[in-house]
Amino acid sequence: MNTFLSFVAESLRSAAGAVALTTLVVANVAAHTPERAANLLGHVLDEMTGRPIPGASVELESMSTTRVTSALGSFAFSDVPLGVHFLRIEAVGYAERRLQVRLSSDESYETEVHLSQQAVELEGLEVTVMNRKTFNEMRDLDLRLERGSGQFLLRTEMAQRGGNLINLLQGLRGVRVHGGGGTTSGRSVQLRRAAHITSSAPGVNTITDCFPAIFVDGRRFSRRASLGDQATDLTEFHGSDLEAVEIYSGSSVPAMFGGGAAACGAILIWMRRGPARRSPNDLPNEETRGER
Repeated sequence: MNTFLSFVAESLRSAAGAVALTTLVVANVAAHTPERAANLLGHVLDEMTGRPIPGASVELESMSTTRVTSALGSFAFSDVPLGVHFLRIEAVGYAERRLQVRLSSDESYETEVHLSQQAVELEGLEVTVMNRKTFNEMRDLDLRLERGSGQFLLRTEMAQRGGNLINLLQGLRGVRVHGGGGTTSGRSVQLRRAAHITSSAPGVNTITDCFPAIFVDGRRFSRRASLGDQATDLTEFHGSDLEAVEIYSGSSVPAMFGGGAAACGAILIWMRRGPARRSPNDLPNEETRGER
């Protein structure tokens, strides 16, 4: 009888241990299973003019997280749990807005918020799926704007001034525009301290001027221009089509666009986004456009 009771007790202990181990394994797996989440990129605009509103406060209530819009009127939230969320947007001179947004899958989304001086009742916010790479690029652009390590031309200023990119760059600190006289043809851009060493013969090195690398929407626009020995025609880029332009000289070039090795500097061009944004097929013509 004692033997039987001992056997039962041992069996119960083994069963309890197995249950505890199973519970631990399940809990461990649950703890290490990544929660599905989405990214949200937004643009806060004036309802009447369509111009971006910098300095607006955007609160994601469910995460108790607030972003302040950049000079482009943009904000970004990363790793937002899927489901329904509420955004509260405030800006000086505008009525507060509270919007409901539904993130239904683990993708990156983009949206626009329009502010006016009149209050609007709670409503749903329409979002569209965007490429995750594009989300990261726009978020990084906002970070560079905040740090101010380069020079920037922004949408509103370019639309007001008009003209092509050569005209918009002229007069900026450290930017030199050459050639063409009063016309735009044959004009080129060089940046301050832009020079590299060339070798015409063994042991014979020469320091020559060079041209900045050009990137359009994060892609290298011309392989020849990226080598610094050929100018890129920037007259085909018009201010009304551009969201932002970044200008970097020498060692100030961001690492993802060449970093300190880009001795000739770099100009980063971002086309307008949203309904008015042109498709890649509408970009200015360049034989090697889109090379990485």
